[in-house]
Amino acid sequence: FCIVGLFPFMPINKTINAQNSDIEKLFLLINERLSYMEYVALFKERSNSPTEDKEREAVVLMDAVESANELGLLGPSVESFFRAQISIAKAIQYRYRADWQSDSPSSVPLDLQEIIRPKLSQIGSAIVHKMAALYRNGGQISEEHRDLFHQSIEVDNISQQDRTKLFNSLLLVETQK
Repeated sequence: FCIVGLFPFMPINKTINAQNSDIEKLFLLINERLSYMEYVALFKERSNSPTEDKEREAVVLMDAVESANELGLLGPSVESFFRAQISIAKAIQYRYRADWQSDSPSSVPLDLQEIIRPKLSQIGSAIVHKMAALYRNGGQISEEHRDLFHQSIEVDNISQQDRTKLFNSLLLVETQK
């Protein structure tokens, strides 16, 4: 009798585990995307290109919003997250470039157009899809995930303030009503 009474709770536990897995994967994707900022900065440093590229930012934001809307997320809330991510990505790039003023990088840059940007686009799309899957499965990012997020973001040249800003923007992602 007691064993039969427990069966209704098993699907709930599986759902919670699936949601936690989606959250962890989302955080790892965000970390992966930010980990490419060293390569972006190196390419821009070697080619004497500015860190800021407003045209590219507009494309990234447009793609994220379109994808979010198609997947049932509220476009403006995802746009806010991507704006925060772009802002932090630029901060990371500026920090690398500042470091290189006194200690020049020794590595060879990867091609921004052919290698880095396609990979960043792929990861950006995966982030939006993972967010949508999380919400579709009844989950969402909440304050209880803050420590996990901070631990998951392991890239160099990111501050605690950056992590906090990015996590706070994740808290605001919503689904369409």
